[in-house]
Parts: sequence; structure tokens; C-alpha cells
Amino acid sequence: MTRVKMLAALLFGTMALSACAAPPTTPAATNNPTTPTASVPSTSNPQDVPLPTLLPTVALAPTLAPVTVIVTATPLLTATPATANTRAATTAANPTTAAETVTPFPEGVPKVYVTALRVEPATPKADAGGTFFVTFQNVSGEDQGYNWAVEIWDTENDKRPFGLTTPQNSAMPVGASNLSSTGWTVKGLGECHAYRARVVARDADDTRTNFIQPDGNILWLDFSVCP
Repeated sequence: MTRVKMLAALLFGTMALSACAAPPTTPAATNNPTTPTASVPSTSNPQDVPLPTLLPTVALAPTLAPVTVIVTATPLLTATPATANTRAATTAANPTTAAETVTPFPEGVPKVYVTALRVEPATPKADAGGTFFVTFQNVSGEDQGYNWAVEIWDTENDKRPFGLTTPQNSAMPVGASNLSSTGWTVKGLGECHAYRARVVARDADDTRTNFIQPDGNILWLDFSVCP
């Protein structure tokens, strides 16, 4: 019951407040009926107006006009060598072994020297003979070759040779060559006898030419043969 009373009192109070409210004020009419009356709308609080959303600023890249590059070929410059006085290089002489000198030979003689001649044994036996050893020296500048032999002479007869060793063909290259020759004997020797020998070259007709020494002389070997 008390709650009903309270609700009734509250309702009554509300109605009384509504009745006591002042009536709306009506603007007074003016004598000039042509004057318009402007109705100004109320402006809402700026705080209640939503702010516009700012869009992000987009920076536009500047558009570059196409650039045409023109390349002009530049001719290469030809370097002109500077003129300078150039002295010829002096080459120092190197101590070298001199080449073997080519020696001209007299006309009609072999182009090879004979430099040594000996017989073994030093005193040959008449019925056995001995072996002659000869050293040739070729200074002609090219290889040579001869048919040669040792020619034996009796010291008591200088008109014609006493005998000849067996002829042979031998190559004689540039430089020294050591060769030997045999094939001779003495028949009917009753006692030791003196002989001499020299080296000769032969042709197909048995024409004989003496080998000479570097000094131009004939190399003779004197020896004796005993029974």
C-alpha cells in the first residue's frame, strides 16, 4: 500500500510541473507585413560534426620526356712517332773460338794435308813388311775422299818408286783422320837396307799425286828393312 501511494504522488507531481510550464512565446506582429522573417537554423556543436577522413597524400613521379642521345664518332688520332737521333747499338765482341780457316790448295794436289806418318815395327822384316799409320788433316771446309796408298822408294834409286802398299778408298771428313795401310814386302834382301816412304793419292789410271804438309812440302819417312 505504501508503494502505491508513492507512485501516485510521483505521477501527480509530474502532471503539476507540466501544467506550470510557460507557453511558447509568439513573436509580435509588425506593422510592415512585407518584411520577411528569416528562420536561422540552429548550428550544432562543431564537436558533434564528424571530421572528414584525410586521404594519404600520393606523390606523383614526374614524367620525364624521353631523351635522345646522339653519339658522334670521333676519329682516332694517329700518334706520330717523335723523331729522335738514334745511335746504333754497339755490340760487344764476344770472345769466341774462331772457325777453322779454309785453306786454298795448290792446283792439282789433294785438298787434305798429311801431318804424320810412321811405320810399325820401326824396322820391318823384309818378308813381312810393316803397317804404315797416317794422319790426315782436312781443312778444306767440306768432306773429302780419296783413293790413296803409301809409296816406297829405295834410297839408292830416285827415278822410280820401289813399291806401293795396297791402295784403298777412304773418306776424309773435315778435321783429322787416322788411317793405316799395309800390303808390301821386300824380296831377296840379304842385309838391312834403307828406304823412304810418302803418301800419295791415285786416280783410275794410277796417276799419283803427293799429299803435302801444311807448309807445302812432301812428308817423307826414312826407315830400314832387314832380312
